[in-house]
This record gives sequence, structure tokens and C-alpha cells, in this order.
Amino acid sequence: MKHPNLLVLTCFLLFATFAPSGLANHRAGSLILPGILAAGDFNQDGNLDLAVNSEGFDLVAILLGDGNGGFTLAGHFATDTLPKGLQVGDVNGDGYLDVVSCTSWGYDQIVLLGDGTGALHSASPPNEIDGDGEPPRFLLRDFNHDGRLDMAVGAPDDNKVQIYLGDGKGNFPAPPIEVEGVPHGFGMASGHLNGDDNLDIAIACPSRPPGSAQIAILLGDGTGNFTVSSVPITLQPVSVQVGDLNGDGTLDLVVAGSVPGNSSGNFISTFLGDRTGKFSLEQTLSLGSGCLKGDIALGDFDEDGNLDVAFPQSSVQMPGVHGTKVLIFFGDGTGQLTAGPVLTVGTEPHTVIAVDLNHDGHLDLAVSNRTDGTVSALLGDGHGNFTVSSTTSILSPSAPLPDPQTRPRLHNGNCND
Repeated sequence: MKHPNLLVLTCFLLFATFAPSGLANHRAGSLILPGILAAGDFNQDGNLDLAVNSEGFDLVAILLGDGNGGFTLAGHFATDTLPKGLQVGDVNGDGYLDVVSCTSWGYDQIVLLGDGTGALHSASPPNEIDGDGEPPRFLLRDFNHDGRLDMAVGAPDDNKVQIYLGDGKGNFPAPPIEVEGVPHGFGMASGHLNGDDNLDIAIACPSRPPGSAQIAILLGDGTGNFTVSSVPITLQPVSVQVGDLNGDGTLDLVVAGSVPGNSSGNFISTFLGDRTGKFSLEQTLSLGSGCLKGDIALGDFDEDGNLDVAFPQSSVQMPGVHGTKVLIFFGDGTGQLTAGPVLTVGTEPHTVIAVDLNHDGHLDLAVSNRTDGTVSALLGDGHGNFTVSSTTSILSPSAPLPDPQTRPRLHNGNCND
């Protein structure tokens, strides 16, 4: 018979080896790979800060802004394996911004509570909300009008979306409401798509195999339930955003892609809404070979009253060659886009967001650079031009080296990961 203390030690070591949280420094890869970005004032100093997930190191990094377009890494905060989606909001009603991350290989959503200093803390006990279908994206919104943030989480492998209603204390009790008929959903956006007071959802659904891609339209009833319809699209969408492109007071769609491994090249399409939740194609711009891995951004960059688009070109679809550009397109107020400046950022830009980083009233851009492990800040001048103000690494010099025993991940220049 084994000595009792030896048995306890053996059990502890096994737990530390396989546990998916604090005791195990699990990582999905050997590169930090920043992905989805979100902005908010995490330390309550009046300046916008940034949260960015790390697909390689399974963490969220917080970058504190100085109000002039500069950022300092405040810390790393552990999630579960392969974080993909990231949202920011006050989920527990304490007045501080919190961060929620959905993890594809963890099949869950991780709630990290902010303390108003720029630090994030796991709830006690840890709040890990089980999901399905390798969730890649989700939304944090109030879908049932109770003043509390809820979650709409994609489950692409199961062709559905799960709605978790929040209790306002940082919890999202199971079971979720399940919305079926959303095939292989990826990028998500929300807004009042049919003119009522209930939030609706648009989801980019690339097809497997190609040929039946769509934008799923989920019309909400104000209780957390949704009715599903679809808008067909011939290309492979990754990101969708909503906004009024033609000034008629009705929300429209901007859809962009293509998915990694595509043969059709990148594109942007605009769809005009009819205020009933239906959409018609207005324009498709072919952007040449390449892929998109994250999200585009909408904003009035030249301040003419019309929405414009920023597109991060993740790859140029050539072996070993990543993209380094963010493409700007100007809207004309009818739903049509024309090409604007081409911005140079870091290697393999993943996601771009449009916010005012330096308090001058003009929209700026923040871009996550996946291969470089950095975030670029670009200051706008209100005329559609942008200048890089800072590039900040999300890999701390004191961060531990990657665990060589972690499972391998694909990472190559022809956009297959």
C-alpha cells in the first residue's frame, strides 16, 4: 500500500498537470497571437484603455492608455484554452468594467471582474460558463430589457446560438436559451434591425464546404428568444457590423471576409435594411487575394456624416507572407464604398476598432497585430488620415516562456489557421 502522503502528492501533481486553470500554465501555442480588441476605461482615469485576447497564451492583456495614444501593458489575466471572443461591460453592477472571454478549446466563457485599477480577477468561485460547439465569438448585451447584461454565444459546430441571461451579479445561470438554425456562425453584431425596441443579432456564417454561406438574422422578442432568417452571400464572411449606411434611419450591414484557406480572396459587401429585418445587397468590393481573421470597424473617419470602414488585411494568401495593412474605405451615404488610404501596421493585423484615444473628438484606430504580438494605435485627423502613435507589445519581458509540452497549433502565412 502506498504511503498516504505519497498518494496525496501524486493526486496533487496529476491535478496540477491537467487542471484547466490557475495551477496549470496551459497554452494553445508558442506565439502570443493577439486577436479581438475591446476598449474601455479600466482604471477610471478618464482615458480609454484596451483589452486584447491572446489566442496563443490563453490570456487577456490589459493595456492602459495615457490619453495621447500611448499604452502600457498592465498585466496578463488567465482565461481557458484558445480565447477567441472578447467583450467588455459591467456584469456585476459595481461600477467597474469587467471582461468576458469565450474560448474555443475550453468550450466556455470566462468572466473576469475588474476592480477599477486596471486589474482583473476571477470571481469566487471562478465563473466559467459552459458552452457548446467551439464558441468563436459572442455578444454582451441586454437582450431582455431587465437592465442586466446577457450573453449571446455562438456554437458553430452545433449550428446554434446560446443565450445566457445575466443576473446582474456576474453570473449567467444555465440552462441557456438555444436558438437553432445558425450554421457555422462566426462574427456577430447587434442592433435594432427591424425597428422595434428589442435587440437583434446579425451573424456571419461561412459555409463548409463553400456554396451556402449566409448572414443569419436573429430578430429578438425582448425576452431572450429569437426568430431566425437568413441573407444569402456568395463569398465566405468572417466579420459583420451594423450601421446606418444611407441615412434613412434604418440599420444596414457591412460584411467582410474571406475565411482562412479561401480561394476567392477578400471582399467587403454592403447590405441595405428595409426596417423589417430583411436586407438587399448594395455593393461588393473585391480586395484581392488574402484572408480576414478578426473584425472590421465602422466609423465616420472623414467626418462627412457617412459611415466608413477599416479592414485589417490579415494575409495576402501567399505561403509565408502575412499582411501588414489596414484598408480604409469611405462611404458616400448611399451604401457605396470607395477606397481610401492604405495604412501600414504590424504583421498579420487581426482586428481593428474605432475609438477616440486622445480626446480630440476625432476617431482613432487600434489594431491587434497577430504575428508581431503587438497592438498599434493610429490617431485620426478627422479627414480620413491616420498616423501611428504607438506600438505596444502584449508580451511582458517577465512573462514565462511557453510550455513546450502544449499541443501544437497551425500558424502559417497562407492563412490556413
